[in-house]
Amino acid sequence: MTLRADAQRNLDRLLEAAGECFAERGVDASIDEIARRAGVGHGTVFRRFPTKDALLAAVLAGQMLQLSNTADLAYGEADAGEAFDRFVRNVADAYTRNRLLIEGMKRCGVTPEIDALLASVSRLLQRAQDAGYVRADVSAEDVLALVPAASTYPEIVLDGLHAPASG
Repeated sequence: MTLRADAQRNLDRLLEAAGECFAERGVDASIDEIARRAGVGHGTVFRRFPTKDALLAAVLAGQMLQLSNTADLAYGEADAGEAFDRFVRNVADAYTRNRLLIEGMKRCGVTPEIDALLASVSRLLQRAQDAGYVRADVSAEDVLALVPAASTYPEIVLDGLHAPASG
């Protein structure tokens, strides 16, 4: 269903404001603050999203798609190892700036967008493993589970993921 132009603008502003609030305050951001920032009424939020969790899921879905795109772009880079490391650092940086990425994934569980992210990370990871850059016993789930630690200790996490040097 196509929304009227004004309804689409309200939805876009609402999702943008919700993304900002959830990034700053995590899942505890209030609907009132989100509505205020979006310039809409409290009722407008709940007409579009019947629960706060529905709004969280919508915002998180967009962010998961952005991370999937980041992995897909990295997959296309020439050097598999550099691409993998850059992806981990970029996602770790995103986690540092956005509390929803950690708190929301725990709260919303598995979604099609998270599945798409796992698929994109799996492709990128497999390419780095095929190049002998990343350990063979690492999964995409492992990489995403380690990203929050990589936001604080990127070199330690990356060193742990890298394949041992042959020699």
